[in-house]
Amino acid sequence: MNSLRGMTILSKISKQILATVGLSIVTLAMNFYAFSGMKRDWFFLSLVAMTILTIVTIVLGIYYYQHEKTIKQLQTMTENIVHDQPAAPLFVAPDNPFKGLADQLNELQSRQQDEAKSIRNSNTELITILSSLPVGIMVIDSAHDVIFANHKMSTMLERNILTQVHPYTQDIRNYQLLSLIDGVFNDRKSQQAEVRSIGDQPITWDTSVVYNQLENDFHILVIMYDISDIINVKQMQIDFLRNASHELKTPVTAISGFAKTLLDGAMDDQKTLVEFLKIIDEQSDQLTSLINDVLTISHIQNGTNYDYQSMNLHDFVNSELAPYQSVAKVHQISINNQVGSGVEVNTDASMLTRILRNLVSNAIKYNIPNGQIDITYTVNDSYWQLHVSDTGIGIAQKDISRLFERFYRADDSRTKQKVSGTGLGLAIVKELVDSIGGTIHVKSQRGVGSTFTIEFPIVTENDGKAASDN
Repeated sequence: MNSLRGMTILSKISKQILATVGLSIVTLAMNFYAFSGMKRDWFFLSLVAMTILTIVTIVLGIYYYQHEKTIKQLQTMTENIVHDQPAAPLFVAPDNPFKGLADQLNELQSRQQDEAKSIRNSNTELITILSSLPVGIMVIDSAHDVIFANHKMSTMLERNILTQVHPYTQDIRNYQLLSLIDGVFNDRKSQQAEVRSIGDQPITWDTSVVYNQLENDFHILVIMYDISDIINVKQMQIDFLRNASHELKTPVTAISGFAKTLLDGAMDDQKTLVEFLKIIDEQSDQLTSLINDVLTISHIQNGTNYDYQSMNLHDFVNSELAPYQSVAKVHQISINNQVGSGVEVNTDASMLTRILRNLVSNAIKYNIPNGQIDITYTVNDSYWQLHVSDTGIGIAQKDISRLFERFYRADDSRTKQKVSGTGLGLAIVKELVDSIGGTIHVKSQRGVGSTFTIEFPIVTENDGKAASDN
């Protein structure tokens, strides 16, 4: 409606210009007639006509200049809107015929600026989200240049990825990943594969290379997720089932074999009967221990409520070492409780019993004749530590990282002693320590001995009551 009004005004201006031209022609004719006929009246009329013509011309000139200026301003604003350029709002007089058009352009520009600001904010938010994701993301344009990569991708590739546009081959050195990206560029189809890094500790990434078709171009999105832990857990589950089956099979086979032998007539020999029954009893105990250890791990993983109580650590260690003194004496091993007599700690007695018994049992099994076992105590601001040291055969460095895996046993030189056990003792210790927020460390040297250090968080009586209630 306002645009039609502006067009109407332009039409009126054109008509006024034509009328002015016509009046000019009439005035010229009157002047010519007045001068040629020397008529005074016509001369006066011609002067009046010239005066009116001059005034009309001046008014039309001013009117035309104002409208021309407004039109140029509207044209400039329209060009700025088309090219997404900022511009100041256009203010015109209320009686200006272009007032409506100017207001509409102002409103259009305001909306365009709001939308541009919203897009910028959305882009900033999106980049922030992508940068904080635990997934590596890289965007490659059709010219094979990296236009975006988040921090996680830099960590995965172990490279400082530049923010400037640059070839992706500058960042990626993994041949398998390069081949995957090249395949997407060539086939224009998305691909997915597991990519392994090369190094001392290989990492496996679930990698998706996505072909993203744009209107007149395309981008390649590389999305990588570290699945090493998932693969390790799966492998641990497979190993657990395999090892558990093997450990269960050994006593079951022994029990079954000796029982059948007795049933086949061996029980008639009293000496053989007693010997076989002892073996069956030992294997039954071994089987029971294994099942109990498996149930213990399951119980710990499902959550355990601990009963924290204050206790004298020196007296507690003495009571727990008492059952092992006779076994240690047989192997000529001395066990020394070096915890101070006045040491008081707030902990769960049942949990500490399991930890200490497993560690002391291992220290006896893998010790040497005339060896020694020391239990010591230290404390700092956040933790109190219990150290179990032995002078045994020690552990190879390559075995320490896997020492707390279920059913894991060190190399043959350590297991030649043919010690009994379920292979779950240290795994239980690790699970227990983790469940209370503690840590366990091992220092060992072959032929010298090993030291296991358990760090227990310092728990006050109020903290202990709260933990027990939960």
